Amino acid sequence: MMTSTLTVVSSASALASAAAGGMMFVFSTFVMGGLDRAGPQDAIAAMRGINAAAQTSATFLLAYFGAALLAIAMGVMAAVVSSPGRGWLLAGAVLGVAGAVVTVAANVPLNDGLDAALATPDVWQAYLTGWTSWNHVRTVTSLVAAALTMIGVVRQ
Repeated sequence: MMTSTLTVVSSASALASAAAGGMMFVFSTFVMGGLDRAGPQDAIAAMRGINAAAQTSATFLLAYFGAALLAIAMGVMAAVVSSPGRGWLLAGAVLGVAGAVVTVAANVPLNDGLDAALATPDVWQAYLTGWTSWNHVRTVTSLVAAALTMIGVVRQ
């Protein structure tokens, strides 16, 4: 019974991690570049709006942080079950949680700093560089978590 439950939770975790990674991927590949083309003041205003909308979107918060919760559940279950895919699932769980940790530890503080700062070109460039770099990290961790988890599911 635990193995079938682990398969369901792991499959859901893989999908959620892939979705979270996809959300972050669009920011890394074109949203931040598009905002930068708008100029510093408009980019800052738009990013502040995006951040405010993200903080109040139950759908986004559930999808993004739900992926981390599923990764935790999967990790706990995989730790107590003997399965050929166990190592893959544990690695996927660690990376699945890592993306959320980066969000809370790096991206959110940068967002808070942007909210408190004046809308100047220097502020925008510093934010753009730092935020996008950390976003690349959480994009990769989420997508690799999804891949490792899928391998673990297949090997169970």
